[in-house]
Formats: sequence, structure tokens, C-alpha cells
Amino acid sequence: MSLKFANFKTKKYNIIMIYTIGYAGTTLDRFIEILKANKITFLIDVRSLPKSRYFYLFNDTNLSKSLAKHGIKYENWKEEFGARQDNLNFYTDGILDYDKFAKSDQFKKGVAQIKKLSNQNVCLMCAEIDPLNCHRAILCGREIANSGIDVIHIIAKRNGETILESQSNFENRLLQTTKINNLSEAYRIQSKKIGYKLTR
Repeated sequence: MSLKFANFKTKKYNIIMIYTIGYAGTTLDRFIEILKANKITFLIDVRSLPKSRYFYLFNDTNLSKSLAKHGIKYENWKEEFGARQDNLNFYTDGILDYDKFAKSDQFKKGVAQIKKLSNQNVCLMCAEIDPLNCHRAILCGREIANSGIDVIHIIAKRNGETILESQSNFENRLLQTTKINNLSEAYRIQSKKIGYKLTR
């Protein structure tokens, strides 16, 4: 399987790197093939609800069993990295505030745990194909990269194409998409757009 690099650059001084991926554009077989091609040994599910109505093979129980057959460890880290949180203090105007949540002890604990996994190839998983539409990049990828870890987004398109995009290249695309020159503001706008909204 060939992988396409999107102007791919990483920070050479980092000694640890993680990947992210969204499963919605793939079959389970292709998903596992992509993980194996990137030598992933530990898949961290960042879904707050690790179930899928349309992709039942990616439900936590099914996925864990399938990955185990290929020597890939599976865990769900919804408390540390989930996009839906029970604590109302993490919300602003009814939308999960990524900046607030990133400052929480539980989120910081998740980042600290990631740093302890330098002996494994780690990948964060959520549903959306494009990381622009997913908190795995807008929240997790941003904060993990800011902690000194290289973040690479695997974009598995429905047409069979697989692209690797570094966090820095992702941020360039975020600026182009939001048409905002200030990166912090671009993150804020996008997080408001995709953030989990409380139902009333």
C-alpha cells in the first residue's frame, strides 16, 4: 500500500511521534492495513461514545478483538481526550470549550501518559475522515504537538488514497480553510464549529 505525503515535515528534534486517524472512510480490513503499514502498536480511541451505528465493526468490543489478532493494543481514553464531557465547567455557551478542557487535570494526564509511551507507535482514533472536522486534531493534536511531540494525521479517503499530514501542514490548511491569519483564532473558530453542543 502506498502512502502520499502532503508536504510532509516533522520537527527533527522530537524523539516521540504519534499518529491520528479517522475510520469513516475505510473498511476494517483497510483500516488495519493502514495501521500495520505505519507500524502502529497501540490504538487509542478518543471517542466519548466508542460505538458506531453505521460502522459496527468499529464498536469498541469488535475493534479491540480485531486489532488484538494483529498484535495491536486498543484502549478508549474518553475521560482524557473525549469530545463530550460531563463536567459543565468545560462548556462555554453550551459548547465544549477546547481551551478550558485542555487546561484540565484529566486532559493533562492524558498528554503525560502519551509521553510515557515512547516505546510504542501510538495512534489516536476518532470517526471523521478529515482532521479539520475532528477534535483529534483541533484539540488533541494541537495540545500534544505543543507539548513537544510530533503529530501525524493519517487521512484515509474513501477513494482509497491515504495521505499523511503533519500538524504544521494541518495548521496551514486550517488557516486557509478558515481564511484567518491568526492561528489561535483559527483554532477557536473551528473548535466552535465542530465542538460538542449540549442539548437543551
